[in-house]
Amino acid sequence: MRLTEMFNDIAYEPHVQQLAFHDDDSRFKLLIAGARFGKSLASARDTLSDLLAGNTRGWLVGPTYALTRPEFRYIRDDMLHASDITEYSNHPPALTTRWGGEVVCMSARLPEALLGEEIDWLILCEGAHLDREAFDRFLRARLVTRNGRLLVPTTPRGHNWIYELYEGASKLEEWRVQRAATWDNPHVDEEEINAARRSLPQATFAEQFGGEFVTPHGRVYEEFDYELHVAPGLTPPPGAILHKGIDFGYVAPFACLWGYLDADDVLHIVHEYYRPERAMPLHIRSMREIDDRFRAMGCRMGAAYVDPSGAEQRNMLAQEGLHVLPANNHVEGGIEVVRRRLIPNAQGRAGLRIDASCMNLLREIDGYAWQDNARAPGKGSDHALDALRYLCVALTRRVGWKPPGVVW
Repeated sequence: MRLTEMFNDIAYEPHVQQLAFHDDDSRFKLLIAGARFGKSLASARDTLSDLLAGNTRGWLVGPTYALTRPEFRYIRDDMLHASDITEYSNHPPALTTRWGGEVVCMSARLPEALLGEEIDWLILCEGAHLDREAFDRFLRARLVTRNGRLLVPTTPRGHNWIYELYEGASKLEEWRVQRAATWDNPHVDEEEINAARRSLPQATFAEQFGGEFVTPHGRVYEEFDYELHVAPGLTPPPGAILHKGIDFGYVAPFACLWGYLDADDVLHIVHEYYRPERAMPLHIRSMREIDDRFRAMGCRMGAAYVDPSGAEQRNMLAQEGLHVLPANNHVEGGIEVVRRRLIPNAQGRAGLRIDASCMNLLREIDGYAWQDNARAPGKGSDHALDALRYLCVALTRRVGWKPPGVVW
């Protein structure tokens, strides 16, 4: 049965770019596309001919099981529609057809688990988030014995190994290389794309929606504008709940920021404490004095979001009666949350304001730069910035100023 006939049976009408993907019969197919293009759907449906061929074995491999589920659900639903599943499992996701075909989801978190079996086809789900070693050392050889097929549907993630694969595979006859944007899917609302274009950093939009390979360079917080984001004398109103972001240090500075959310969910950073080479009891005493000054203004103290690697320091703060919570320390995702707060809305107001007295934070913002060809900034003077990132991530999750989403 031809693919087009199978697509008719399951009422699948691929759009033009998906159809171009299906029409190519290359053994290895790399599909680089923006979010919501339909790459997971196209990849799952492209394996139908393999799955219906008989006693075949296919793997869906992702950085986590969760990232294999979109493709797996499409395959599962197609097989359920025809009542062709005899065995089914959710943990890990797997199914067996009545003619002996197998579909198994695998997580690359433990690459050694990918050894062993020969397979007929393989989908690398969001391959840009996989380590190259997992593919080179553990997965590529699984395809040899059965002359297996490979599909790699993914959104770009900088100039990593998928970019190298994209550049090299385009010169090889056995590969099909295709790149597409979110707006190539006619079912995605144009206004939704335009809204994302307005609200996302330019490089993020180009990568996540345009399907472009973008390498960060220059200043990390290029959206930062002193006139827009800095003001003198930012004072929390009575009743404001002040939260703290804390990055621990001894030789490196100990940094603490105080911030509150206003009625429009704008985060105001109103005070900083920044001191190196000082014992923790002295930091605690200084922070208590600052807390008391804010309480005298009618403010209340909320949680402190602290460096999650400092368990001992966190316990010391808790023993002193401070409400402390380990912060989310995913650097790349946290940077994206901060950058989104820096982008002004339609009324020209940004989601982050910083008091002009926070000189160390402002100095760090201005000098924070990407490493060449890397997804992370260079380390150095970023202690107040870490505290800012902790606050932004924690409070954005509480109020939803700009949803962080999956930025990797």
